[in-house]
Amino acid sequence: WTFAALLGYLGSTWFGTASTMLSHRSAFTILKNIRTELTGKLARVPMGYILDTPSGKFKTMLVDTVEKLELPLAHMIPELSSNLLLPLAVVIAMFAIDWRMGLALLVTIPVALVPMAAGMRSYNKNYAAYMAANNHVNSVIVEYVEGIQVVKAFSQGERSYAKFAQAVSSFRDFTLNWFRCTWASMNLCLSILPTTLLGTLPVGIYLYQTGVLDPAQVTLCLMMALGIVSPLMRATAFINSMKSMQFAVKDTRELLDLPQLSQAKQEADLDGSGIRFRNVAFSYGGTGGAEVLHDLELHIPQGSFTALVGPSGGGKSTIARLAARFWDVTAGSITLGGRDIREMPLKQLSQAISFVTQDNFLFDCSLKENIRLGKPDASDEEVLAAARAAQCEEFLARLDRGWDT
Repeated sequence: WTFAALLGYLGSTWFGTASTMLSHRSAFTILKNIRTELTGKLARVPMGYILDTPSGKFKTMLVDTVEKLELPLAHMIPELSSNLLLPLAVVIAMFAIDWRMGLALLVTIPVALVPMAAGMRSYNKNYAAYMAANNHVNSVIVEYVEGIQVVKAFSQGERSYAKFAQAVSSFRDFTLNWFRCTWASMNLCLSILPTTLLGTLPVGIYLYQTGVLDPAQVTLCLMMALGIVSPLMRATAFINSMKSMQFAVKDTRELLDLPQLSQAKQEADLDGSGIRFRNVAFSYGGTGGAEVLHDLELHIPQGSFTALVGPSGGGKSTIARLAARFWDVTAGSITLGGRDIREMPLKQLSQAISFVTQDNFLFDCSLKENIRLGKPDASDEEVLAAARAAQCEEFLARLDRGWDT
């Protein structure tokens, strides 16, 4: 029996290690696929959604929300199943020894679930409020970090920091208040749950005194009764993991289900590269929003140079972004080479239109790799030719590491 127990222990260790390795490999593969799918989705949704959404929300979604799936996927699935299967096997074994010992084992478990159920009544509502508060604090943090240059330039550090500190403090206060409301019920539950001997010990002694069970059987029953305590305690720890997984899946699904720009599958045949706006109307809020462009007629012939001049907020950037199909027009049409831009794949349109934004952004890689982003398979000679055409060659030559800066 000692040898059998040793084999059981070694088998448990080996299978536990193997299942943990497999579950972690699966979990991180799933996280990679979700993040890839989310970033791909962001490239296909209208640009208006990107601009109208705080960057902190995307940070929360792509980093924090997706990361919350790792613990349930990597740990809850293998560990929760084993932590539930072991008590189930013990209960079956106890009933096999004597049905009265089986019932005695189960006496305290329903009692422990009563305070847990009481504490869980408002759990869904509080967890939803917690997630909303968490998202808000993330948005404020990202906003504060991104705007720190403006804050310092206008000596508004104290005022801006006050908003940041207030958001963090309110999040802390909400979280602690929620936890305090559940401490009594959860502690009561976790105090009653380990007390399996309250039922099995007196019943075991009684069955021994009446000659139904011998000392070895009573001892085995008491050992098994104590053995289910630790797995049950670990199983209760996964309640938060299940709820966080539910919210993470819900938030991820909302982003993946966003309407996206339709696009043709076949490349369109273009007659030149002239651009024409025909009776174009546009509203950032869709058909129900206030129009910023009304019945716009504009023709930009191939080979010409056109400047849009006007006051700030007049729609110049909007017109340029509509031509690049950052949004779809509310009414009318935009054609490129005689074809409606909605009738061509987005890849073909992006290859036909070069877009230089007024908000510069460099990725955290060399200048050469930043230039190559437009054509990932471009050779160094092609990248240099592009830099020369953009009048960047002299500027690059002044840098110590050139385009490898």
